[in-house]
Amino acid sequence: MLRRAQIGHLARESVAGFSRRKLTTGVTVLIMGSALLVLALFVLVALNLGIVLERAQASVDLRVFLVDGLDDQRVAALQPPFLALPGVREARFISKDQALAELRRDLGDDGDILGVLDDNPLPASYHLELAPAYRSTASVEAIATDLRRWPEVADVVYSQAWVGALETWTRLFRWGSLVICVIVLVAAVFVISNTVRLTMAGSRRIIEIQILVGATDGFIRLPFVIEGVLHGLLAGILAMGALAIGFRLLSLRLEGIEFYSAAQIAGFVLFCAVLGLLGSLAAIGQYLRVRRVG
Repeated sequence: MLRRAQIGHLARESVAGFSRRKLTTGVTVLIMGSALLVLALFVLVALNLGIVLERAQASVDLRVFLVDGLDDQRVAALQPPFLALPGVREARFISKDQALAELRRDLGDDGDILGVLDDNPLPASYHLELAPAYRSTASVEAIATDLRRWPEVADVVYSQAWVGALETWTRLFRWGSLVICVIVLVAAVFVISNTVRLTMAGSRRIIEIQILVGATDGFIRLPFVIEGVLHGLLAGILAMGALAIGFRLLSLRLEGIEFYSAAQIAGFVLFCAVLGLLGSLAAIGQYLRVRRVG
């Protein structure tokens, strides 16, 4: 059990390094903050790509064009089988006249050009709305392939090509982000470890005296551990602050992008503190083993 005097000594030593080593502390926080900024940026981009992918998939549906010559009874009888397909939650019939009216509305001012048509060339169709879990490229393609075998179906159209490309790029970016995250984490731990190791080397006379008088490893390492945690906290706050400023400027030009929530920001800063803790423990453990063996 630590006495009050020991606790006071540990508290003073934990923060004294910042005033004694202003330059080293500043450089450490700046380098680590820069690395963590890259990490936070890539994760934020990956999150926004995921949001864009979800929004794109929400608009994915199937338009099933029917063959000509089907009577009204046969057309109406197709709705229950469509609804029975896995992933289909709504099947809405669109007649030839409704399809022509939609085309005229989409053309806007150019819709008058349709007046030259003697007959309506557009086929009747069903608009199939899919459940969210079935809007991926593989699921939509499987449903479309099945529908094309039906004798009543002339063709199946869906706006999936660009969504598939977005899925591919999102997947590649997430894997790339994972690799970068690992590199950044190793770099951050390395920076803190070397900083703490240099700090302990500069305090070797004090550490030697503490060892001679019987101080435990825990008593010796605690101030340096706290200092490493503070390095991580400051670097995390610096990285998140710089990213928030950049996001604020970018959001003025680009709408619809999302930033971290308050809980995610707190989690990131806490994660940076854990990185500082790990880096400190790695450096201190190695240093004390060398000093006691020496």
